[in-house]
Amino acid sequence: MKNIKIALLLVLASAISSCQKIDSLQKDTSAISNAKPQLILTGLLLNSSDSPWNTDQRHNQYMVLNFELYGTQSYGWSTSSFTEYDQLRNVVRMEIEAEKSGLVGAPYLALAKFFRAYFFTRLTERFGDIPMSEALQGASNGNFVPKYDDQKQVYKQILQLLDEANTLLTPLVADGAKVDGDFYFDGNLAKWQRLVNSFKLRILMSLSKRADDTPDLNIKQQFAAIVNNQPKYPLMLENADNFQLVYNGNNRTNNYPLWPADGVVIKYDNRNTLAATYVNITRNTKDPRLMVVAWPTDSAKNSGDANYAKKFTSYRGGNTGDLQSTLQKQTVDGKLSMINFDYWMASPSGIPCVQFGAYETHFTIAEAINRGWLTGDASEYYRSGIKSSMNFYGVKSEDIESFISNNAYKGNNTDGLKQILNQKYVAFFQNSGREAYYQFRRTGIPMFNIGPSNANNNAIPTRWAYPTSEYTVNEKNVKTAITSQFGGADTQNGIMWKIK
Repeated sequence: MKNIKIALLLVLASAISSCQKIDSLQKDTSAISNAKPQLILTGLLLNSSDSPWNTDQRHNQYMVLNFELYGTQSYGWSTSSFTEYDQLRNVVRMEIEAEKSGLVGAPYLALAKFFRAYFFTRLTERFGDIPMSEALQGASNGNFVPKYDDQKQVYKQILQLLDEANTLLTPLVADGAKVDGDFYFDGNLAKWQRLVNSFKLRILMSLSKRADDTPDLNIKQQFAAIVNNQPKYPLMLENADNFQLVYNGNNRTNNYPLWPADGVVIKYDNRNTLAATYVNITRNTKDPRLMVVAWPTDSAKNSGDANYAKKFTSYRGGNTGDLQSTLQKQTVDGKLSMINFDYWMASPSGIPCVQFGAYETHFTIAEAINRGWLTGDASEYYRSGIKSSMNFYGVKSEDIESFISNNAYKGNNTDGLKQILNQKYVAFFQNSGREAYYQFRRTGIPMFNIGPSNANNNAIPTRWAYPTSEYTVNEKNVKTAITSQFGGADTQNGIMWKIK
């Protein structure tokens, strides 16, 4: 019997050892576990940027695509994804690892507040209500079916996160602390703090339709408190502080998106031409940026006019709403402007893509003054926003001054507001993701073109439908959110709380 017991113990020990070996073999030896916070920060930055020249930029009505084979600008979208939750889980991991690092981890905890606000903002502005207060709890408490927070509460939490980020960054900036893994600002926390507060101004202005009926959010008061106390809330007001993605000309995987794989630049592309919404604003105001970003039409070039390139009438964009067959014929006939390849593709590095620029801060403050949210000189911020954008494009100072003189601010009235918003739209060209579309959705400025190619019953959509996967993994909560917001219809035309 004793020998049998010993044999059984040996078998059991062997089985346990085998299981341990199997578990060990199943581990991905190339996977990184317990990554340092700086490594996670780099990953967050890589996944937080929007690229130029994509579908969003066509729906911003900056460009038109003239061949259906390559896509459309028909506004036929329906659903979108919850991909930002993947990044939010990385933010949670960065917080966990930063907590282990003591004082060295403090800057990462501050930036984690910003990234929470940043990614939750991207989600709510696409869909409306989203899981937030109960989100990201699956690993910690097993809640894999989080409730949806109403959009008002989402923004209340976002504003709180940004305020906390600023508070945490203040002593760190004073002590000269830095972060590693930051290829945007090279670890400069002062620049991060300016981004945090400028981003908060963007959020507050995005809620302009709720400024008078949500006293608990104090939208106007919060906005004024930031602008009027910049020692406490420093702002991004110089291009040197722009939150921008700089491409790497020496690394093929991070070349400018337009740069060809073989390095052979063909300075012609009749598939993609400029859109009329953008061109008409810049042409009508005689904006020198138009001559930087685009080429005159071929028909103007072949007109025999020796000065064709210096005339704004030589530039023309296609109507986003036109049929692609119409746009294609106009392109073949040389009637539409292409991009300036000599500017955008001078090298594999191309042009930095601004995710958030100083020009936006200036224009947002100008809009707030125009709306009566605070006292100040809206015309000065209007001029500063124009200068900031034109300096980015390398426009000569005398041309900047001439443009501002010829397009003087018309005052704190409807005309002045239209000027501010049109100039912000022009500055967003191939920058800042969907902000141009979100501005149109909020204000109707500039007026977007709608025509026979529109696939949404002659309307610009107002949101994206929730991911279809939510109906499988979180059906009860997503249906409750749809019913409370849109009467049960999860479509791209629902009007979310912030823009009602």
